Amino acid sequence: MNSECIVTLISLKSCGTNYIGELITKEVKRQVFAIKKSVNQSEFFQAAAAGFKPDIVLDISEFEYNGENFCILAGQRYKIYRTFSAKDTERMELYLTAVVGEANVTPESS
Repeated sequence: MNSECIVTLISLKSCGTNYIGELITKEVKRQVFAIKKSVNQSEFFQAAAAGFKPDIVLDISEFEYNGENFCILAGQRYKIYRTFSAKDTERMELYLTAVVGEANVTPESS
């Protein structure tokens, strides 16, 4: 199951602190083209052993990834829990797990 799609990568930018000293962050979003792939069996079991439930693998151009932590694909928010840069190629795989509840969530901002 490989299909082309547009994904929104999300990085967090520090904007200072509030009146009680908590860090204020702002989401910076940008869209890139990706190829959506299925998670293979080996990755599924390795991720499960580390406490993750892998959902999707995205294949993007390596130069388009700038260390983002989250992404939005088809209206669903995902955490990027692992990346892999294939040797001798200009492609990178992003391994995603769905954000559920309040774990790993940052406030939505425009």
